[in-house]
Amino acid sequence: MQTGIIVQARTGSTRLPNKVVLPFYKERCILDIVLQKLKTLKYPIVIATSNNPNDIEIVKAANRNNVQIFRASEENVLERYIDCAQENNFSNIIRVCADNPFIDTCLIEEIVDESADYSAHFFQDKPSIQTHWGVFAEFVSLDALEKIHSLTKEKTFLEHVTNYIYLNPELFNINKMNPPVLCHVDDIRLTVDTVEDFKLAQTLYKLCVEKNSKFNLSTILENITQEMKIQMAQSISFNQK
Repeated sequence: MQTGIIVQARTGSTRLPNKVVLPFYKERCILDIVLQKLKTLKYPIVIATSNNPNDIEIVKAANRNNVQIFRASEENVLERYIDCAQENNFSNIIRVCADNPFIDTCLIEEIVDESADYSAHFFQDKPSIQTHWGVFAEFVSLDALEKIHSLTKEKTFLEHVTNYIYLNPELFNINKMNPPVLCHVDDIRLTVDTVEDFKLAQTLYKLCVEKNSKFNLSTILENITQEMKIQMAQSISFNQK
């Protein structure tokens, strides 16, 4: 058994269908970019997508990046993660969402804690996965996911894989990491949910990658213009309504 990366990906987003497989930068899609970043780490990678026929585009992205694919239930994401981990002999999982082109591999390294049920950066009591920063991942044990599966069948917990853990912290061993000091700035939205997010992320990604192909959080923040901050704030406000 080992620690592995499971990338959660699908094409069926309601606000921006196919967002992770649309051309994003020089004909590469967001999923291509995320996978190439993750391949710099030492962990095996599997994309967990659904059996929906439309998700064949996810399979194509996996194949061209030479990454393993796992397909299962579209609705029961928790079960998809458990089955994927079991099939690949993962005792611990680094969970990455495919719509984060700015995912930071240095921050992933920080959260790996094989003694914990769950490990992540927290903003006070809010796990980073629930923010819109789009640079964070989370670490969870297979045992913890199986425990959730045995304790609840509520739809929200089957869809949102780790919510049950931080809503019931007394049942789990949780490692709360402090986010980088750089994150204590204006509210920033780097994840991609809408057409506006996508276009803004494209512009920012181009600025960053053409200055430094291995850019980090500091580079991202340096390249966010005042106009971008306004657009991000508007997007955050819209998505919180």
